[in-house]
Amino acid sequence: MSRRPRIKLEKPVAYYHVMNRTAQQEFYFDDAYVPGFKQVMLDIFQDVASVFYVNILAWVIMDNHYHLCLEVKKPPKDLEDLKRRFERLQEINVSKRRWQPGLADAFYKRFTDLSEFMKSVNLRTSIAFNGARGTRGHLWGARYNSKIIEDESGLMKVMCYIEHNPVKAGLCRKSSVYPWCSAGRLKLELIRHKTVDFPAIDFLKCVPRRRRARTYVQMVDELALRLYGAPSDRELGDESCELPITEEELEKWRQEFASKAPEDWSNQAFGSEAFQQQIALQEQAKRQKITKVRREAVKRRRFDPSDRTDKNHQEKHN
Repeated sequence: MSRRPRIKLEKPVAYYHVMNRTAQQEFYFDDAYVPGFKQVMLDIFQDVASVFYVNILAWVIMDNHYHLCLEVKKPPKDLEDLKRRFERLQEINVSKRRWQPGLADAFYKRFTDLSEFMKSVNLRTSIAFNGARGTRGHLWGARYNSKIIEDESGLMKVMCYIEHNPVKAGLCRKSSVYPWCSAGRLKLELIRHKTVDFPAIDFLKCVPRRRRARTYVQMVDELALRLYGAPSDRELGDESCELPITEEELEKWRQEFASKAPEDWSNQAFGSEAFQQQIALQEQAKRQKITKVRREAVKRRRFDPSDRTDKNHQEKHN
């Protein structure tokens, strides 16, 4: 059976929710397998993102899977920037390959492609895991799952869905106390009085730059309590955060999105029904195009599958 065609948006900025699980859904990222491997994975995420035109808006690493919310950019081609990213790639790869202007087109296409980014992430994590354990074989159970996010208004739901994974798993009551998600890591940096530059995404544009990270963490925790907790879960000293959605929207979210476990990955879009239908039509058209190309290739090779089946059947019985 052929692989499902991956749909990606050809836009200056596109948003994706991606997820991947381990083989057999084993808890390979638990410290019992490789102590500290979650930190290794986070370092890989950040290293690869520094090469690609990708911003990681939200992330979580669980014991057998991870989620990422990605902003993939296609800016105007800048040779100096491409050269810098290429040299960063060689630094990560411990390679001595030198930059040449003729490589610009190929590496621009690579550095702006979601599939290439995920390929690099999953390959590096597999190599690191097997190297730490002295083993061979597959770390990941299948290809990564991805959903195209319709617009910035959908980012809040996707990012909070990602941050709330440890809450739904019963590991904590608030995302900010789980160290292996972006909200938890932001909280640690804020406690250490570090300056955190958080992106000006739609639901935080009205918040002053210095307060965006803190507001985001408070919002994620408040939503976790509203969606999955009880009034008694609020700890002494917790401040209630004003949410950028109404109570009606929150209830709809609870019923239609947050209650899904696991999320339905049968379609490649997150957004309105019209957007989901649009992406489904693109997927169908791409699948038909692939089928047509394969049929033409079969004709060119004068290859008849039925003849091959009969021949194999005869050889088997002979």
